[in-house]
Amino acid sequence: MINDTELVSDFRILHSVFGGTGLILNVILLLLAIFVTPKAIRLYSILIINFAITDAFACLLDIFIEIRVLPYPDEDSMAHIMNGVCKYFGLTTCAVGFSLYLHTLTHSIWSLLISFAYRYLILFNTAIKRKTIILTILAFYFLSFLQAVTYWSNFVERYEILPIVQRVHPTYDFSESVGLLTGITDLYSPSVIYGMFHTTFPVTPIYIAIFIVRWKIIKVLMKNQDSMSKETKGMHSQLLKVLTLQAILPATSFGTTYLFMGLRFGLLSGQIYEHLVFSIAIFMPMISPITYLIFVKPYRLFFIRKFCKRCCKTAIQEKTQTKMYSNQDHSSSANRK
Repeated sequence: MINDTELVSDFRILHSVFGGTGLILNVILLLLAIFVTPKAIRLYSILIINFAITDAFACLLDIFIEIRVLPYPDEDSMAHIMNGVCKYFGLTTCAVGFSLYLHTLTHSIWSLLISFAYRYLILFNTAIKRKTIILTILAFYFLSFLQAVTYWSNFVERYEILPIVQRVHPTYDFSESVGLLTGITDLYSPSVIYGMFHTTFPVTPIYIAIFIVRWKIIKVLMKNQDSMSKETKGMHSQLLKVLTLQAILPATSFGTTYLFMGLRFGLLSGQIYEHLVFSIAIFMPMISPITYLIFVKPYRLFFIRKFCKRCCKTAIQEKTQTKMYSNQDHSSSANRK
């Protein structure tokens, strides 16, 4: 049976690989959105930049904290174990890092809803200004920002939470080798209630709203496709594919939310689940930039030219050689005739 230390090592690799990959992809997407975005979707690129910045920080903070959460039932407290680099800088650094990480996840969900709403409104040629988009993002961001600046202050020192977790989980290894142990001893403080509510409750209604707006977008596109130019129709179809794939991504938030609730109410138990709560969450910010890099044509072509140049050259050479050999074969056949 795998022990605590081995489990920590396995999940550290997971966080490093997926968090690192997500960070690189989001930085690439950010640069493409700033410098390569065509005029046709320049306004929408504000939302893409918002996604890229939010998700890049989510991936970076995931590596920084590598958190394991222990929301045990029938207690007014909850423990956390930080296995990331933050543990070398102390409790406050880890607590602030975790609060910032949580707020990137919630803001990413709100941003997805804003993106779908934008695509729906733009179908009716609504004159949406750059300022309006930025103010909308900031208005929704305030909900997450409030969580970020208040939630971290509830974390207590190791000696305060240790007696509780040892009583609840007597067989667990809580030595310092498995990470920085901290926790919240008052789950009913206003900032904790707000943080937990904002992290868990909005996920389901936002998810439902996203699919309703997506259905409305498809309905309008089907109705007006005859009056649209080929270019406009292709652009909408392309961005709709991105949004459709992104609509599936919050399923990771479902996993995080319901795993947490399962542990909190005693429906689930075990160290793997405790690690998985926030390990699952990293998939959304990692996969999100891939959807843009694949389905937004200017980004895809630029990415291939700059980052897959050698692959492209090989493909072109093979194609040229194949064509040359084919022509030689035709020529030889003609000469024989």
